[in-house]
Amino acid sequence: MSRSDEYLPARLPSQKSGARLREALENPKRILVVDDKPQNRQLLWAILVPEGYDVVEASDGHEALAYLAQHPVDLVLLDIMMPTLDGFDTCRAIREDLGFVALPVIFVTALSDKLSRIRGQGVGADDFLSKPIDEIELLLRVRNLLRAKAYHDLQKENRARLAAELESLRRQLVRVERLATLGTLAGGVGHELNNILTVYLGALHFLRERAEQNLPPRERDIEQLVRVGDHIATHARHLLTLARPGPDYAERLDLREVIENTVTMLSVSGRTRRVSVTLDLPTEPLWVHLNRTRLEQALVNLIANAADATAESIDREGLIVVRALHGSRDNDRGGGERALCTVADNGCGVPMHQRENIFEAYFTTKATDAGTGLGLPVVKRIVEEYGGRLTLESTVGVGSTFTFDLPLETSPRPPAGLPSVDGGWEDVTTPGFPVTAFPVPLEEFVPPRKHE
Repeated sequence: MSRSDEYLPARLPSQKSGARLREALENPKRILVVDDKPQNRQLLWAILVPEGYDVVEASDGHEALAYLAQHPVDLVLLDIMMPTLDGFDTCRAIREDLGFVALPVIFVTALSDKLSRIRGQGVGADDFLSKPIDEIELLLRVRNLLRAKAYHDLQKENRARLAAELESLRRQLVRVERLATLGTLAGGVGHELNNILTVYLGALHFLRERAEQNLPPRERDIEQLVRVGDHIATHARHLLTLARPGPDYAERLDLREVIENTVTMLSVSGRTRRVSVTLDLPTEPLWVHLNRTRLEQALVNLIANAADATAESIDREGLIVVRALHGSRDNDRGGGERALCTVADNGCGVPMHQRENIFEAYFTTKATDAGTGLGLPVVKRIVEEYGGRLTLESTVGVGSTFTFDLPLETSPRPPAGLPSVDGGWEDVTTPGFPVTAFPVPLEEFVPPRKHE
């Protein structure tokens, strides 16, 4: 037991974080002693080294700052009255110039006036130790500050680890949601591919018969094979769009174009083969800012959900209307102009008792093997992630309308990865010449040629 142990509080409970804190405290700690007088440094060395501390010395503030810039240190014992750079300026440089805001600094000084202590606290000192030095007081103050630093470091490490774990879980959730979205297309894709392969095999059969009769292939059979191959390639391309992780960043998108592509994807996959899908889109672009794959996921789930709802209404033709418009909407996530998208169907409608749960994960009104219960929750999460809201209006036996809104982009943002420039147009005063400047994206900037 060290000489200061009997004065210290009991150790933390034996829990995971407590064990890690004890482990951190038991590791050798490096203390930087800064004093212009060798005898003072030797005294501190004689007290600290027998306690297991690694002590390094600096004879002035400049030497201390140079050492700290190159080597890790756990605590600084700093004299105030030193030539060239005193303890106050050294401590300020440690905090501001080197950026060590959490490094414990104890002033060891003969100054005991209130003004000096206030000044020391103002530059970032954590504690004061008066000369002549009391050995037990020194060890207690050092041990307490090292314990506080170890706890701070542990909390910082825990926050970083939790942030990494949350990011990993977020990526896993996005992957699960993407797979669930693919699942909404799987049944239709299987049906469509079966039809395509029937045509493909029929054309191959005719080609083989003509080959057996030593007849040249018919042009129409070859063209049919080419069309079927193109159709299969289109299927694969649309499925890979959702299956591939893609870039994990938001970009400026025209909502109309994404809607058109998504409806085409669903049509090619056969997911909407039993319903009539109508688009009602404005002539002008509706710019929004989000991840393309995430927006496609939201639209696929909404339209596929509408297709399933209309399939249950066997007494009339299934109709789906996908509409986009420029408007505004009361939204607790912020006002401003909004891009609105509605997906309306003439399906069976949603009973009142199911509406409270319809956006909850794994809640589904379909048969156990026909739905995952992730579709609408995925849509809700994506829309809210980008500052929007998803709502439902429904009448049983008449149909349902799902509406989501997103912030409308009124001006383009800098491309991902490029620094943004605030301000827009800016007037610059020059001697006798009016000049107007405006920000230009880096990739569009062409440096002037050197005059020869």
